[in-house]
Amino acid sequence: MLDHEKIKWSHLLWALVFMVLGKVNVIGENESKHPNQPYSDKPDTFWTYKTIDGKSLKMSIFLPGGYGEGKSFPTFVVFHGGSWRTGEPSWHYPDCAYWRSRGMVAVSVQYRLKDIDKIKVPLECVKDAKSAVRYLRKNAERLKVNPEKIVVAGGSAGGQLAAAVATIVDPLVNHEDDDLKVSCVPNAVILYNPYFKCQPSLSPSKHINKDLPPMITFLGSEDHAITIESLLEFHGNLKKHGNVSEFYVGNGGKHGFCNGRNTKNKFFYWSLELEDQFLIKHGMLGGEPKVMRPRSVHKLQNREYKTFF
Repeated sequence: MLDHEKIKWSHLLWALVFMVLGKVNVIGENESKHPNQPYSDKPDTFWTYKTIDGKSLKMSIFLPGGYGEGKSFPTFVVFHGGSWRTGEPSWHYPDCAYWRSRGMVAVSVQYRLKDIDKIKVPLECVKDAKSAVRYLRKNAERLKVNPEKIVVAGGSAGGQLAAAVATIVDPLVNHEDDDLKVSCVPNAVILYNPYFKCQPSLSPSKHINKDLPPMITFLGSEDHAITIESLLEFHGNLKKHGNVSEFYVGNGGKHGFCNGRNTKNKFFYWSLELEDQFLIKHGMLGGEPKVMRPRSVHKLQNREYKTFF
């Protein structure tokens, strides 16, 4: 074979190798962004739900497949933690991406914070949380949100907000521009290590009555900010008033233990599966859970957590 032919075939061979490697890389990227592996996804769009003191408060929006077809969808709304002082909606993008894969509109809410916005907390934070739910329900037809299937969730301080929109009815805990004819009460509530240590007027544990939406709560056994006893009391009071409540304690879990930013967090997948089953049970979702754990993450066994019904 002539030298120039050898060079030609050598170039062709290397081109083929690079094509194959390129395909492998592309496949790897697509697999890592599979909708059932929620930690890798980003929002589809943003909605502004409120403007106050010149600041636009936005929702990070994850839209399910078929959103453009005109039907309405169950909706997952989540509030991040951070002691009402810090934090950002991106902390719950993993949750939102999973719920998008389950056919929900998923929303992570920006709200005002003490250090940035110089506000009184958690009062103004609760007002924002109520405004967010009212925005979704008031504009349900335009946004394709099912107003009868709004699920509100939150972790730590965000858990206080999620529980507050469901329990606190004091007119003073509403923004003055809100349309109070529109209910802010969700149809189900998910709480991750909710932090209720604030003034009684804003602590959901002090506002338990009958006819509250069903609630599911998670806590780590090693959470040094919240005691198991305090949430057992919260769970017990919900039940005593005839409400639906489920409470789970993950052995060894610390504060914020259900967060999905760490893709190897076993508690994230465990809590997602229980939440999904809970929402199916209460008519918020149909079908079966689609939680997919990385191979390196084992599924929690019954001995690794405690259940309270």
